[in-house]
Amino acid sequence: MMHSDISSDVVEGVREKGHLDRATIVRTALRLLDEVGIDGLSTRRLAAELGIKSASLYWHFKDKGELLNEMSGVMFEECLQLGDTSDPDFDALEWLADGARSIRRTALSRRDGAQVMARPRPRAPNTRIPFEDNVKTLMRSGLADMEARLTMQTLRRFAIGAAMQEQSPIGAAGIVGTGDESFEFGLQTFIDGLKTRIADRNTVAKSTKRARN
Repeated sequence: MMHSDISSDVVEGVREKGHLDRATIVRTALRLLDEVGIDGLSTRRLAAELGIKSASLYWHFKDKGELLNEMSGVMFEECLQLGDTSDPDFDALEWLADGARSIRRTALSRRDGAQVMARPRPRAPNTRIPFEDNVKTLMRSGLADMEARLTMQTLRRFAIGAAMQEQSPIGAAGIVGTGDESFEFGLQTFIDGLKTRIADRNTVAKSTKRARN
Protein backbone atom coordinates (compact mmCIF):
# COMPACT_ATOMS: atom_id res chain seq x y z
CA MET A 1 0.00 0.00 0.00
CA MET A 2 2.83 2.39 0.87
CA HIS A 3 4.63 1.53 -2.37
CA SER A 4 1.47 2.31 -4.32
CA ASP A 5 1.11 5.77 -2.68
CA ILE A 6 4.70 6.71 -3.48
CA SER A 7 4.32 5.62 -7.09
CA SER A 8 1.17 7.71 -7.39
CA ASP A 9 2.99 10.82 -6.14
CA VAL A 10 5.85 10.26 -8.57
CA VAL A 11 3.48 9.82 -11.50
CA GLU A 12 1.61 12.97 -10.45
CA GLY A 13 4.94 14.80 -10.16
CA VAL A 14 5.90 13.83 -13.70
CA ARG A 15 2.55 15.07 -15.01
CA GLU A 16 2.76 18.39 -13.15
CA LYS A 17 6.42 18.99 -14.01
CA GLY A 18 5.48 20.14 -17.48
CA HIS A 19 3.26 22.90 -16.07
CA LEU A 20 5.92 24.43 -13.81
CA ASP A 21 9.29 26.11 -14.17
CA ARG A 22 11.82 27.29 -11.61
CA ALA A 23 11.05 30.97 -12.20
CA THR A 24 7.35 30.51 -11.46
CA ILE A 25 8.13 28.55 -8.30
CA VAL A 26 10.58 31.18 -7.06
CA ARG A 27 8.19 34.06 -7.76
CA THR A 28 5.47 32.27 -5.82
CA ALA A 29 7.87 31.48 -2.98
CA LEU A 30 8.90 35.14 -2.70
CA ARG A 31 5.27 36.21 -2.53
CA LEU A 32 4.56 33.56 0.09
CA LEU A 33 7.64 34.69 2.04
CA ASP A 34 5.99 38.06 2.63
CA GLU A 35 2.95 36.31 4.09
CA VAL A 36 4.47 33.59 6.29
CA GLY A 37 8.17 34.43 6.73
CA ILE A 38 11.16 32.16 6.21
CA ASP A 39 10.17 29.71 8.97
CA GLY A 40 6.65 29.32 7.64
CA LEU A 41 7.82 28.81 4.06
CA SER A 42 7.70 25.03 3.73
CA THR A 43 7.69 22.96 0.55
CA ARG A 44 4.30 21.61 1.58
CA ARG A 45 2.85 25.11 1.92
CA LEU A 46 4.44 26.26 -1.32
CA ALA A 47 3.05 23.26 -3.17
CA ALA A 48 -0.42 24.04 -1.83
CA GLU A 49 -0.04 27.65 -3.00
CA LEU A 50 0.89 26.41 -6.48
CA GLY A 51 -1.97 23.91 -6.48
CA ILE A 52 0.29 20.87 -6.87
CA LYS A 53 1.61 17.99 -4.80
CA SER A 54 4.87 18.37 -2.87
CA ALA A 55 6.50 15.66 -4.98
CA SER A 56 6.31 17.95 -8.03
CA LEU A 57 8.59 20.52 -6.41
CA TYR A 58 11.41 18.00 -6.10
CA TRP A 59 11.71 17.84 -9.87
CA HIS A 60 12.95 21.43 -9.69
CA PHE A 61 14.49 21.86 -6.21
CA LYS A 62 15.96 19.05 -4.11
CA ASP A 63 15.04 20.76 -0.83
CA LYS A 64 14.08 24.04 0.84
CA GLY A 65 17.73 25.08 1.06
CA GLU A 66 18.20 24.98 -2.70
CA LEU A 67 14.97 26.93 -3.16
CA LEU A 68 16.12 29.63 -0.71
CA ASN A 69 19.45 29.89 -2.54
CA GLU A 70 17.59 30.48 -5.81
CA MET A 71 15.41 33.09 -4.11
CA SER A 72 18.57 34.81 -2.90
CA GLY A 73 19.91 34.91 -6.46
CA VAL A 74 16.69 36.44 -7.78
CA MET A 75 16.69 39.13 -5.09
CA PHE A 76 20.28 40.06 -5.95
CA GLU A 77 19.39 40.24 -9.63
CA GLU A 78 16.62 42.69 -8.71
CA CYS A 79 19.00 45.14 -7.06
CA LEU A 80 22.46 44.88 -8.66
CA GLN A 81 23.43 46.62 -11.89
CA LEU A 82 26.58 46.92 -13.94
CA GLY A 83 28.38 50.25 -13.75
CA ASP A 84 28.03 52.52 -16.78
CA THR A 85 31.70 53.25 -17.31
CA SER A 86 30.92 55.01 -20.60
CA ASP A 87 29.47 57.93 -18.62
CA PRO A 88 32.23 60.58 -18.22
CA ASP A 89 30.84 61.44 -14.76
CA PHE A 90 30.86 57.80 -13.62
CA ASP A 91 32.31 57.39 -10.11
CA ALA A 92 33.11 53.75 -9.31
CA LEU A 93 33.05 54.23 -5.55
CA GLU A 94 29.73 56.07 -5.57
CA TRP A 95 28.33 53.32 -7.80
CA LEU A 96 29.62 50.83 -5.25
CA ALA A 97 27.91 52.71 -2.42
CA ASP A 98 24.64 52.82 -4.37
CA GLY A 99 24.91 49.05 -4.83
CA ALA A 100 25.20 48.55 -1.07
CA ARG A 101 22.17 50.78 -0.51
CA SER A 102 20.23 48.78 -3.07
CA ILE A 103 21.10 45.47 -1.39
CA ARG A 104 19.88 46.74 1.98
CA ARG A 105 16.75 48.27 0.45
CA THR A 106 15.90 45.02 -1.36
CA ALA A 107 16.49 42.95 1.78
CA LEU A 108 14.19 45.22 3.77
CA SER A 109 11.51 45.13 1.08
CA ARG A 110 10.53 41.55 1.96
CA ARG A 111 9.74 39.83 5.21
CA ASP A 112 12.93 38.05 6.37
CA GLY A 113 14.54 39.26 3.15
CA ALA A 114 17.94 39.70 4.80
CA GLN A 115 17.97 36.06 5.93
CA VAL A 116 17.27 34.96 2.38
CA MET A 117 19.94 37.22 0.85
CA ALA A 118 22.48 36.02 3.41
CA ARG A 119 22.34 32.59 1.79
CA PRO A 120 24.74 31.61 -1.01
CA ARG A 121 23.57 32.47 -4.49
CA PRO A 122 23.61 29.81 -7.24
CA ARG A 123 26.84 29.88 -9.23
CA ALA A 124 25.17 30.01 -12.62
CA PRO A 125 27.36 30.76 -15.67
CA ASN A 126 25.28 33.82 -16.61
CA THR A 127 25.94 35.50 -13.22
CA ARG A 128 29.73 35.12 -13.23
CA ILE A 129 30.48 37.56 -16.07
CA PRO A 130 28.74 40.56 -14.43
CA PHE A 131 30.68 39.89 -11.21
CA GLU A 132 33.98 39.85 -13.09
CA ASP A 133 32.94 43.01 -14.94
CA ASN A 134 32.25 44.68 -11.59
CA VAL A 135 35.71 43.65 -10.38
CA LYS A 136 37.25 45.30 -13.45
CA THR A 137 35.15 48.42 -12.89
CA LEU A 138 36.49 48.80 -9.35
CA MET A 139 40.05 48.09 -10.49
CA ARG A 140 39.82 51.09 -12.82
CA SER A 141 39.31 53.24 -9.73
CA GLY A 142 42.71 52.17 -8.41
CA LEU A 143 41.97 49.01 -6.41
CA ALA A 144 43.91 45.80 -6.95
CA ASP A 145 42.05 42.66 -8.08
CA MET A 146 41.76 41.07 -4.63
CA GLU A 147 40.95 44.43 -3.05
CA ALA A 148 38.03 44.87 -5.46
CA ARG A 149 36.69 41.40 -4.63
CA LEU A 150 37.05 41.91 -0.88
CA THR A 151 35.45 45.34 -1.16
CA MET A 152 32.31 43.96 -2.80
CA GLN A 153 32.16 41.07 -0.35
CA THR A 154 32.57 43.38 2.66
CA LEU A 155 29.88 45.83 1.56
CA ARG A 156 27.50 42.99 0.68
CA ARG A 157 27.91 41.55 4.16
CA PHE A 158 27.57 44.97 5.76
CA ALA A 159 24.35 45.76 3.88
CA ILE A 160 22.77 42.39 4.60
CA GLY A 161 23.90 42.44 8.22
CA ALA A 162 22.42 45.90 8.75
CA ALA A 163 19.11 44.80 7.21
CA MET A 164 19.09 41.61 9.26
CA GLN A 165 19.47 43.57 12.49
CA GLU A 166 16.72 45.97 11.44
CA GLN A 167 14.40 43.05 10.70
CA SER A 168 15.14 41.37 14.01
CA PRO A 169 12.37 41.75 16.64
CA ILE A 170 14.95 43.21 19.04
CA GLY A 171 17.11 44.84 16.38
CA ALA A 172 16.45 48.43 17.54
CA ALA A 173 17.30 47.80 21.19
CA GLY A 174 20.17 50.03 22.29
CA ILE A 175 20.82 51.35 18.77
CA VAL A 176 21.79 55.01 18.39
CA GLY A 177 20.10 56.85 15.51
CA THR A 178 17.81 55.46 12.84
CA GLY A 179 18.59 52.50 10.62
CA ASP A 180 19.29 54.85 7.72
CA GLU A 181 21.62 57.05 9.77
CA SER A 182 23.58 54.11 11.13
CA PHE A 183 23.91 52.47 7.73
CA GLU A 184 24.95 55.65 5.93
CA PHE A 185 27.56 56.46 8.59
CA GLY A 186 29.16 53.03 8.25
CA LEU A 187 28.92 53.05 4.47
CA GLN A 188 30.42 56.53 4.05
CA THR A 189 33.21 55.74 6.51
CA PHE A 190 34.10 52.68 4.43
CA ILE A 191 33.98 54.58 1.12
CA ASP A 192 36.09 57.41 2.57
CA GLY A 193 38.63 54.82 3.68
CA LEU A 194 38.83 53.42 0.15
CA LYS A 195 39.29 56.91 -1.30
CA THR A 196 42.14 57.58 1.12
CA ARG A 197 43.71 54.21 0.30
CA ILE A 198 43.61 54.93 -3.43
CA ALA A 199 44.85 58.50 -3.01
CA ASP A 200 47.81 57.37 -0.89
CA ARG A 201 48.69 54.72 -3.45
CA ASN A 202 48.57 57.26 -6.28
CA THR A 203 50.82 59.61 -4.31
CA VAL A 204 53.38 56.85 -3.77
CA ALA A 205 53.21 55.85 -7.44
CA LYS A 206 53.81 59.44 -8.58
CA SER A 207 56.73 59.85 -6.18
CA THR A 208 58.27 56.61 -7.39
CA LYS A 209 57.87 57.67 -11.00
CA ARG A 210 59.52 61.04 -10.37
CA ALA A 211 62.40 59.33 -8.56
CA ARG A 212 63.01 57.03 -11.50
CA ASN A 213 63.04 59.92 -13.93
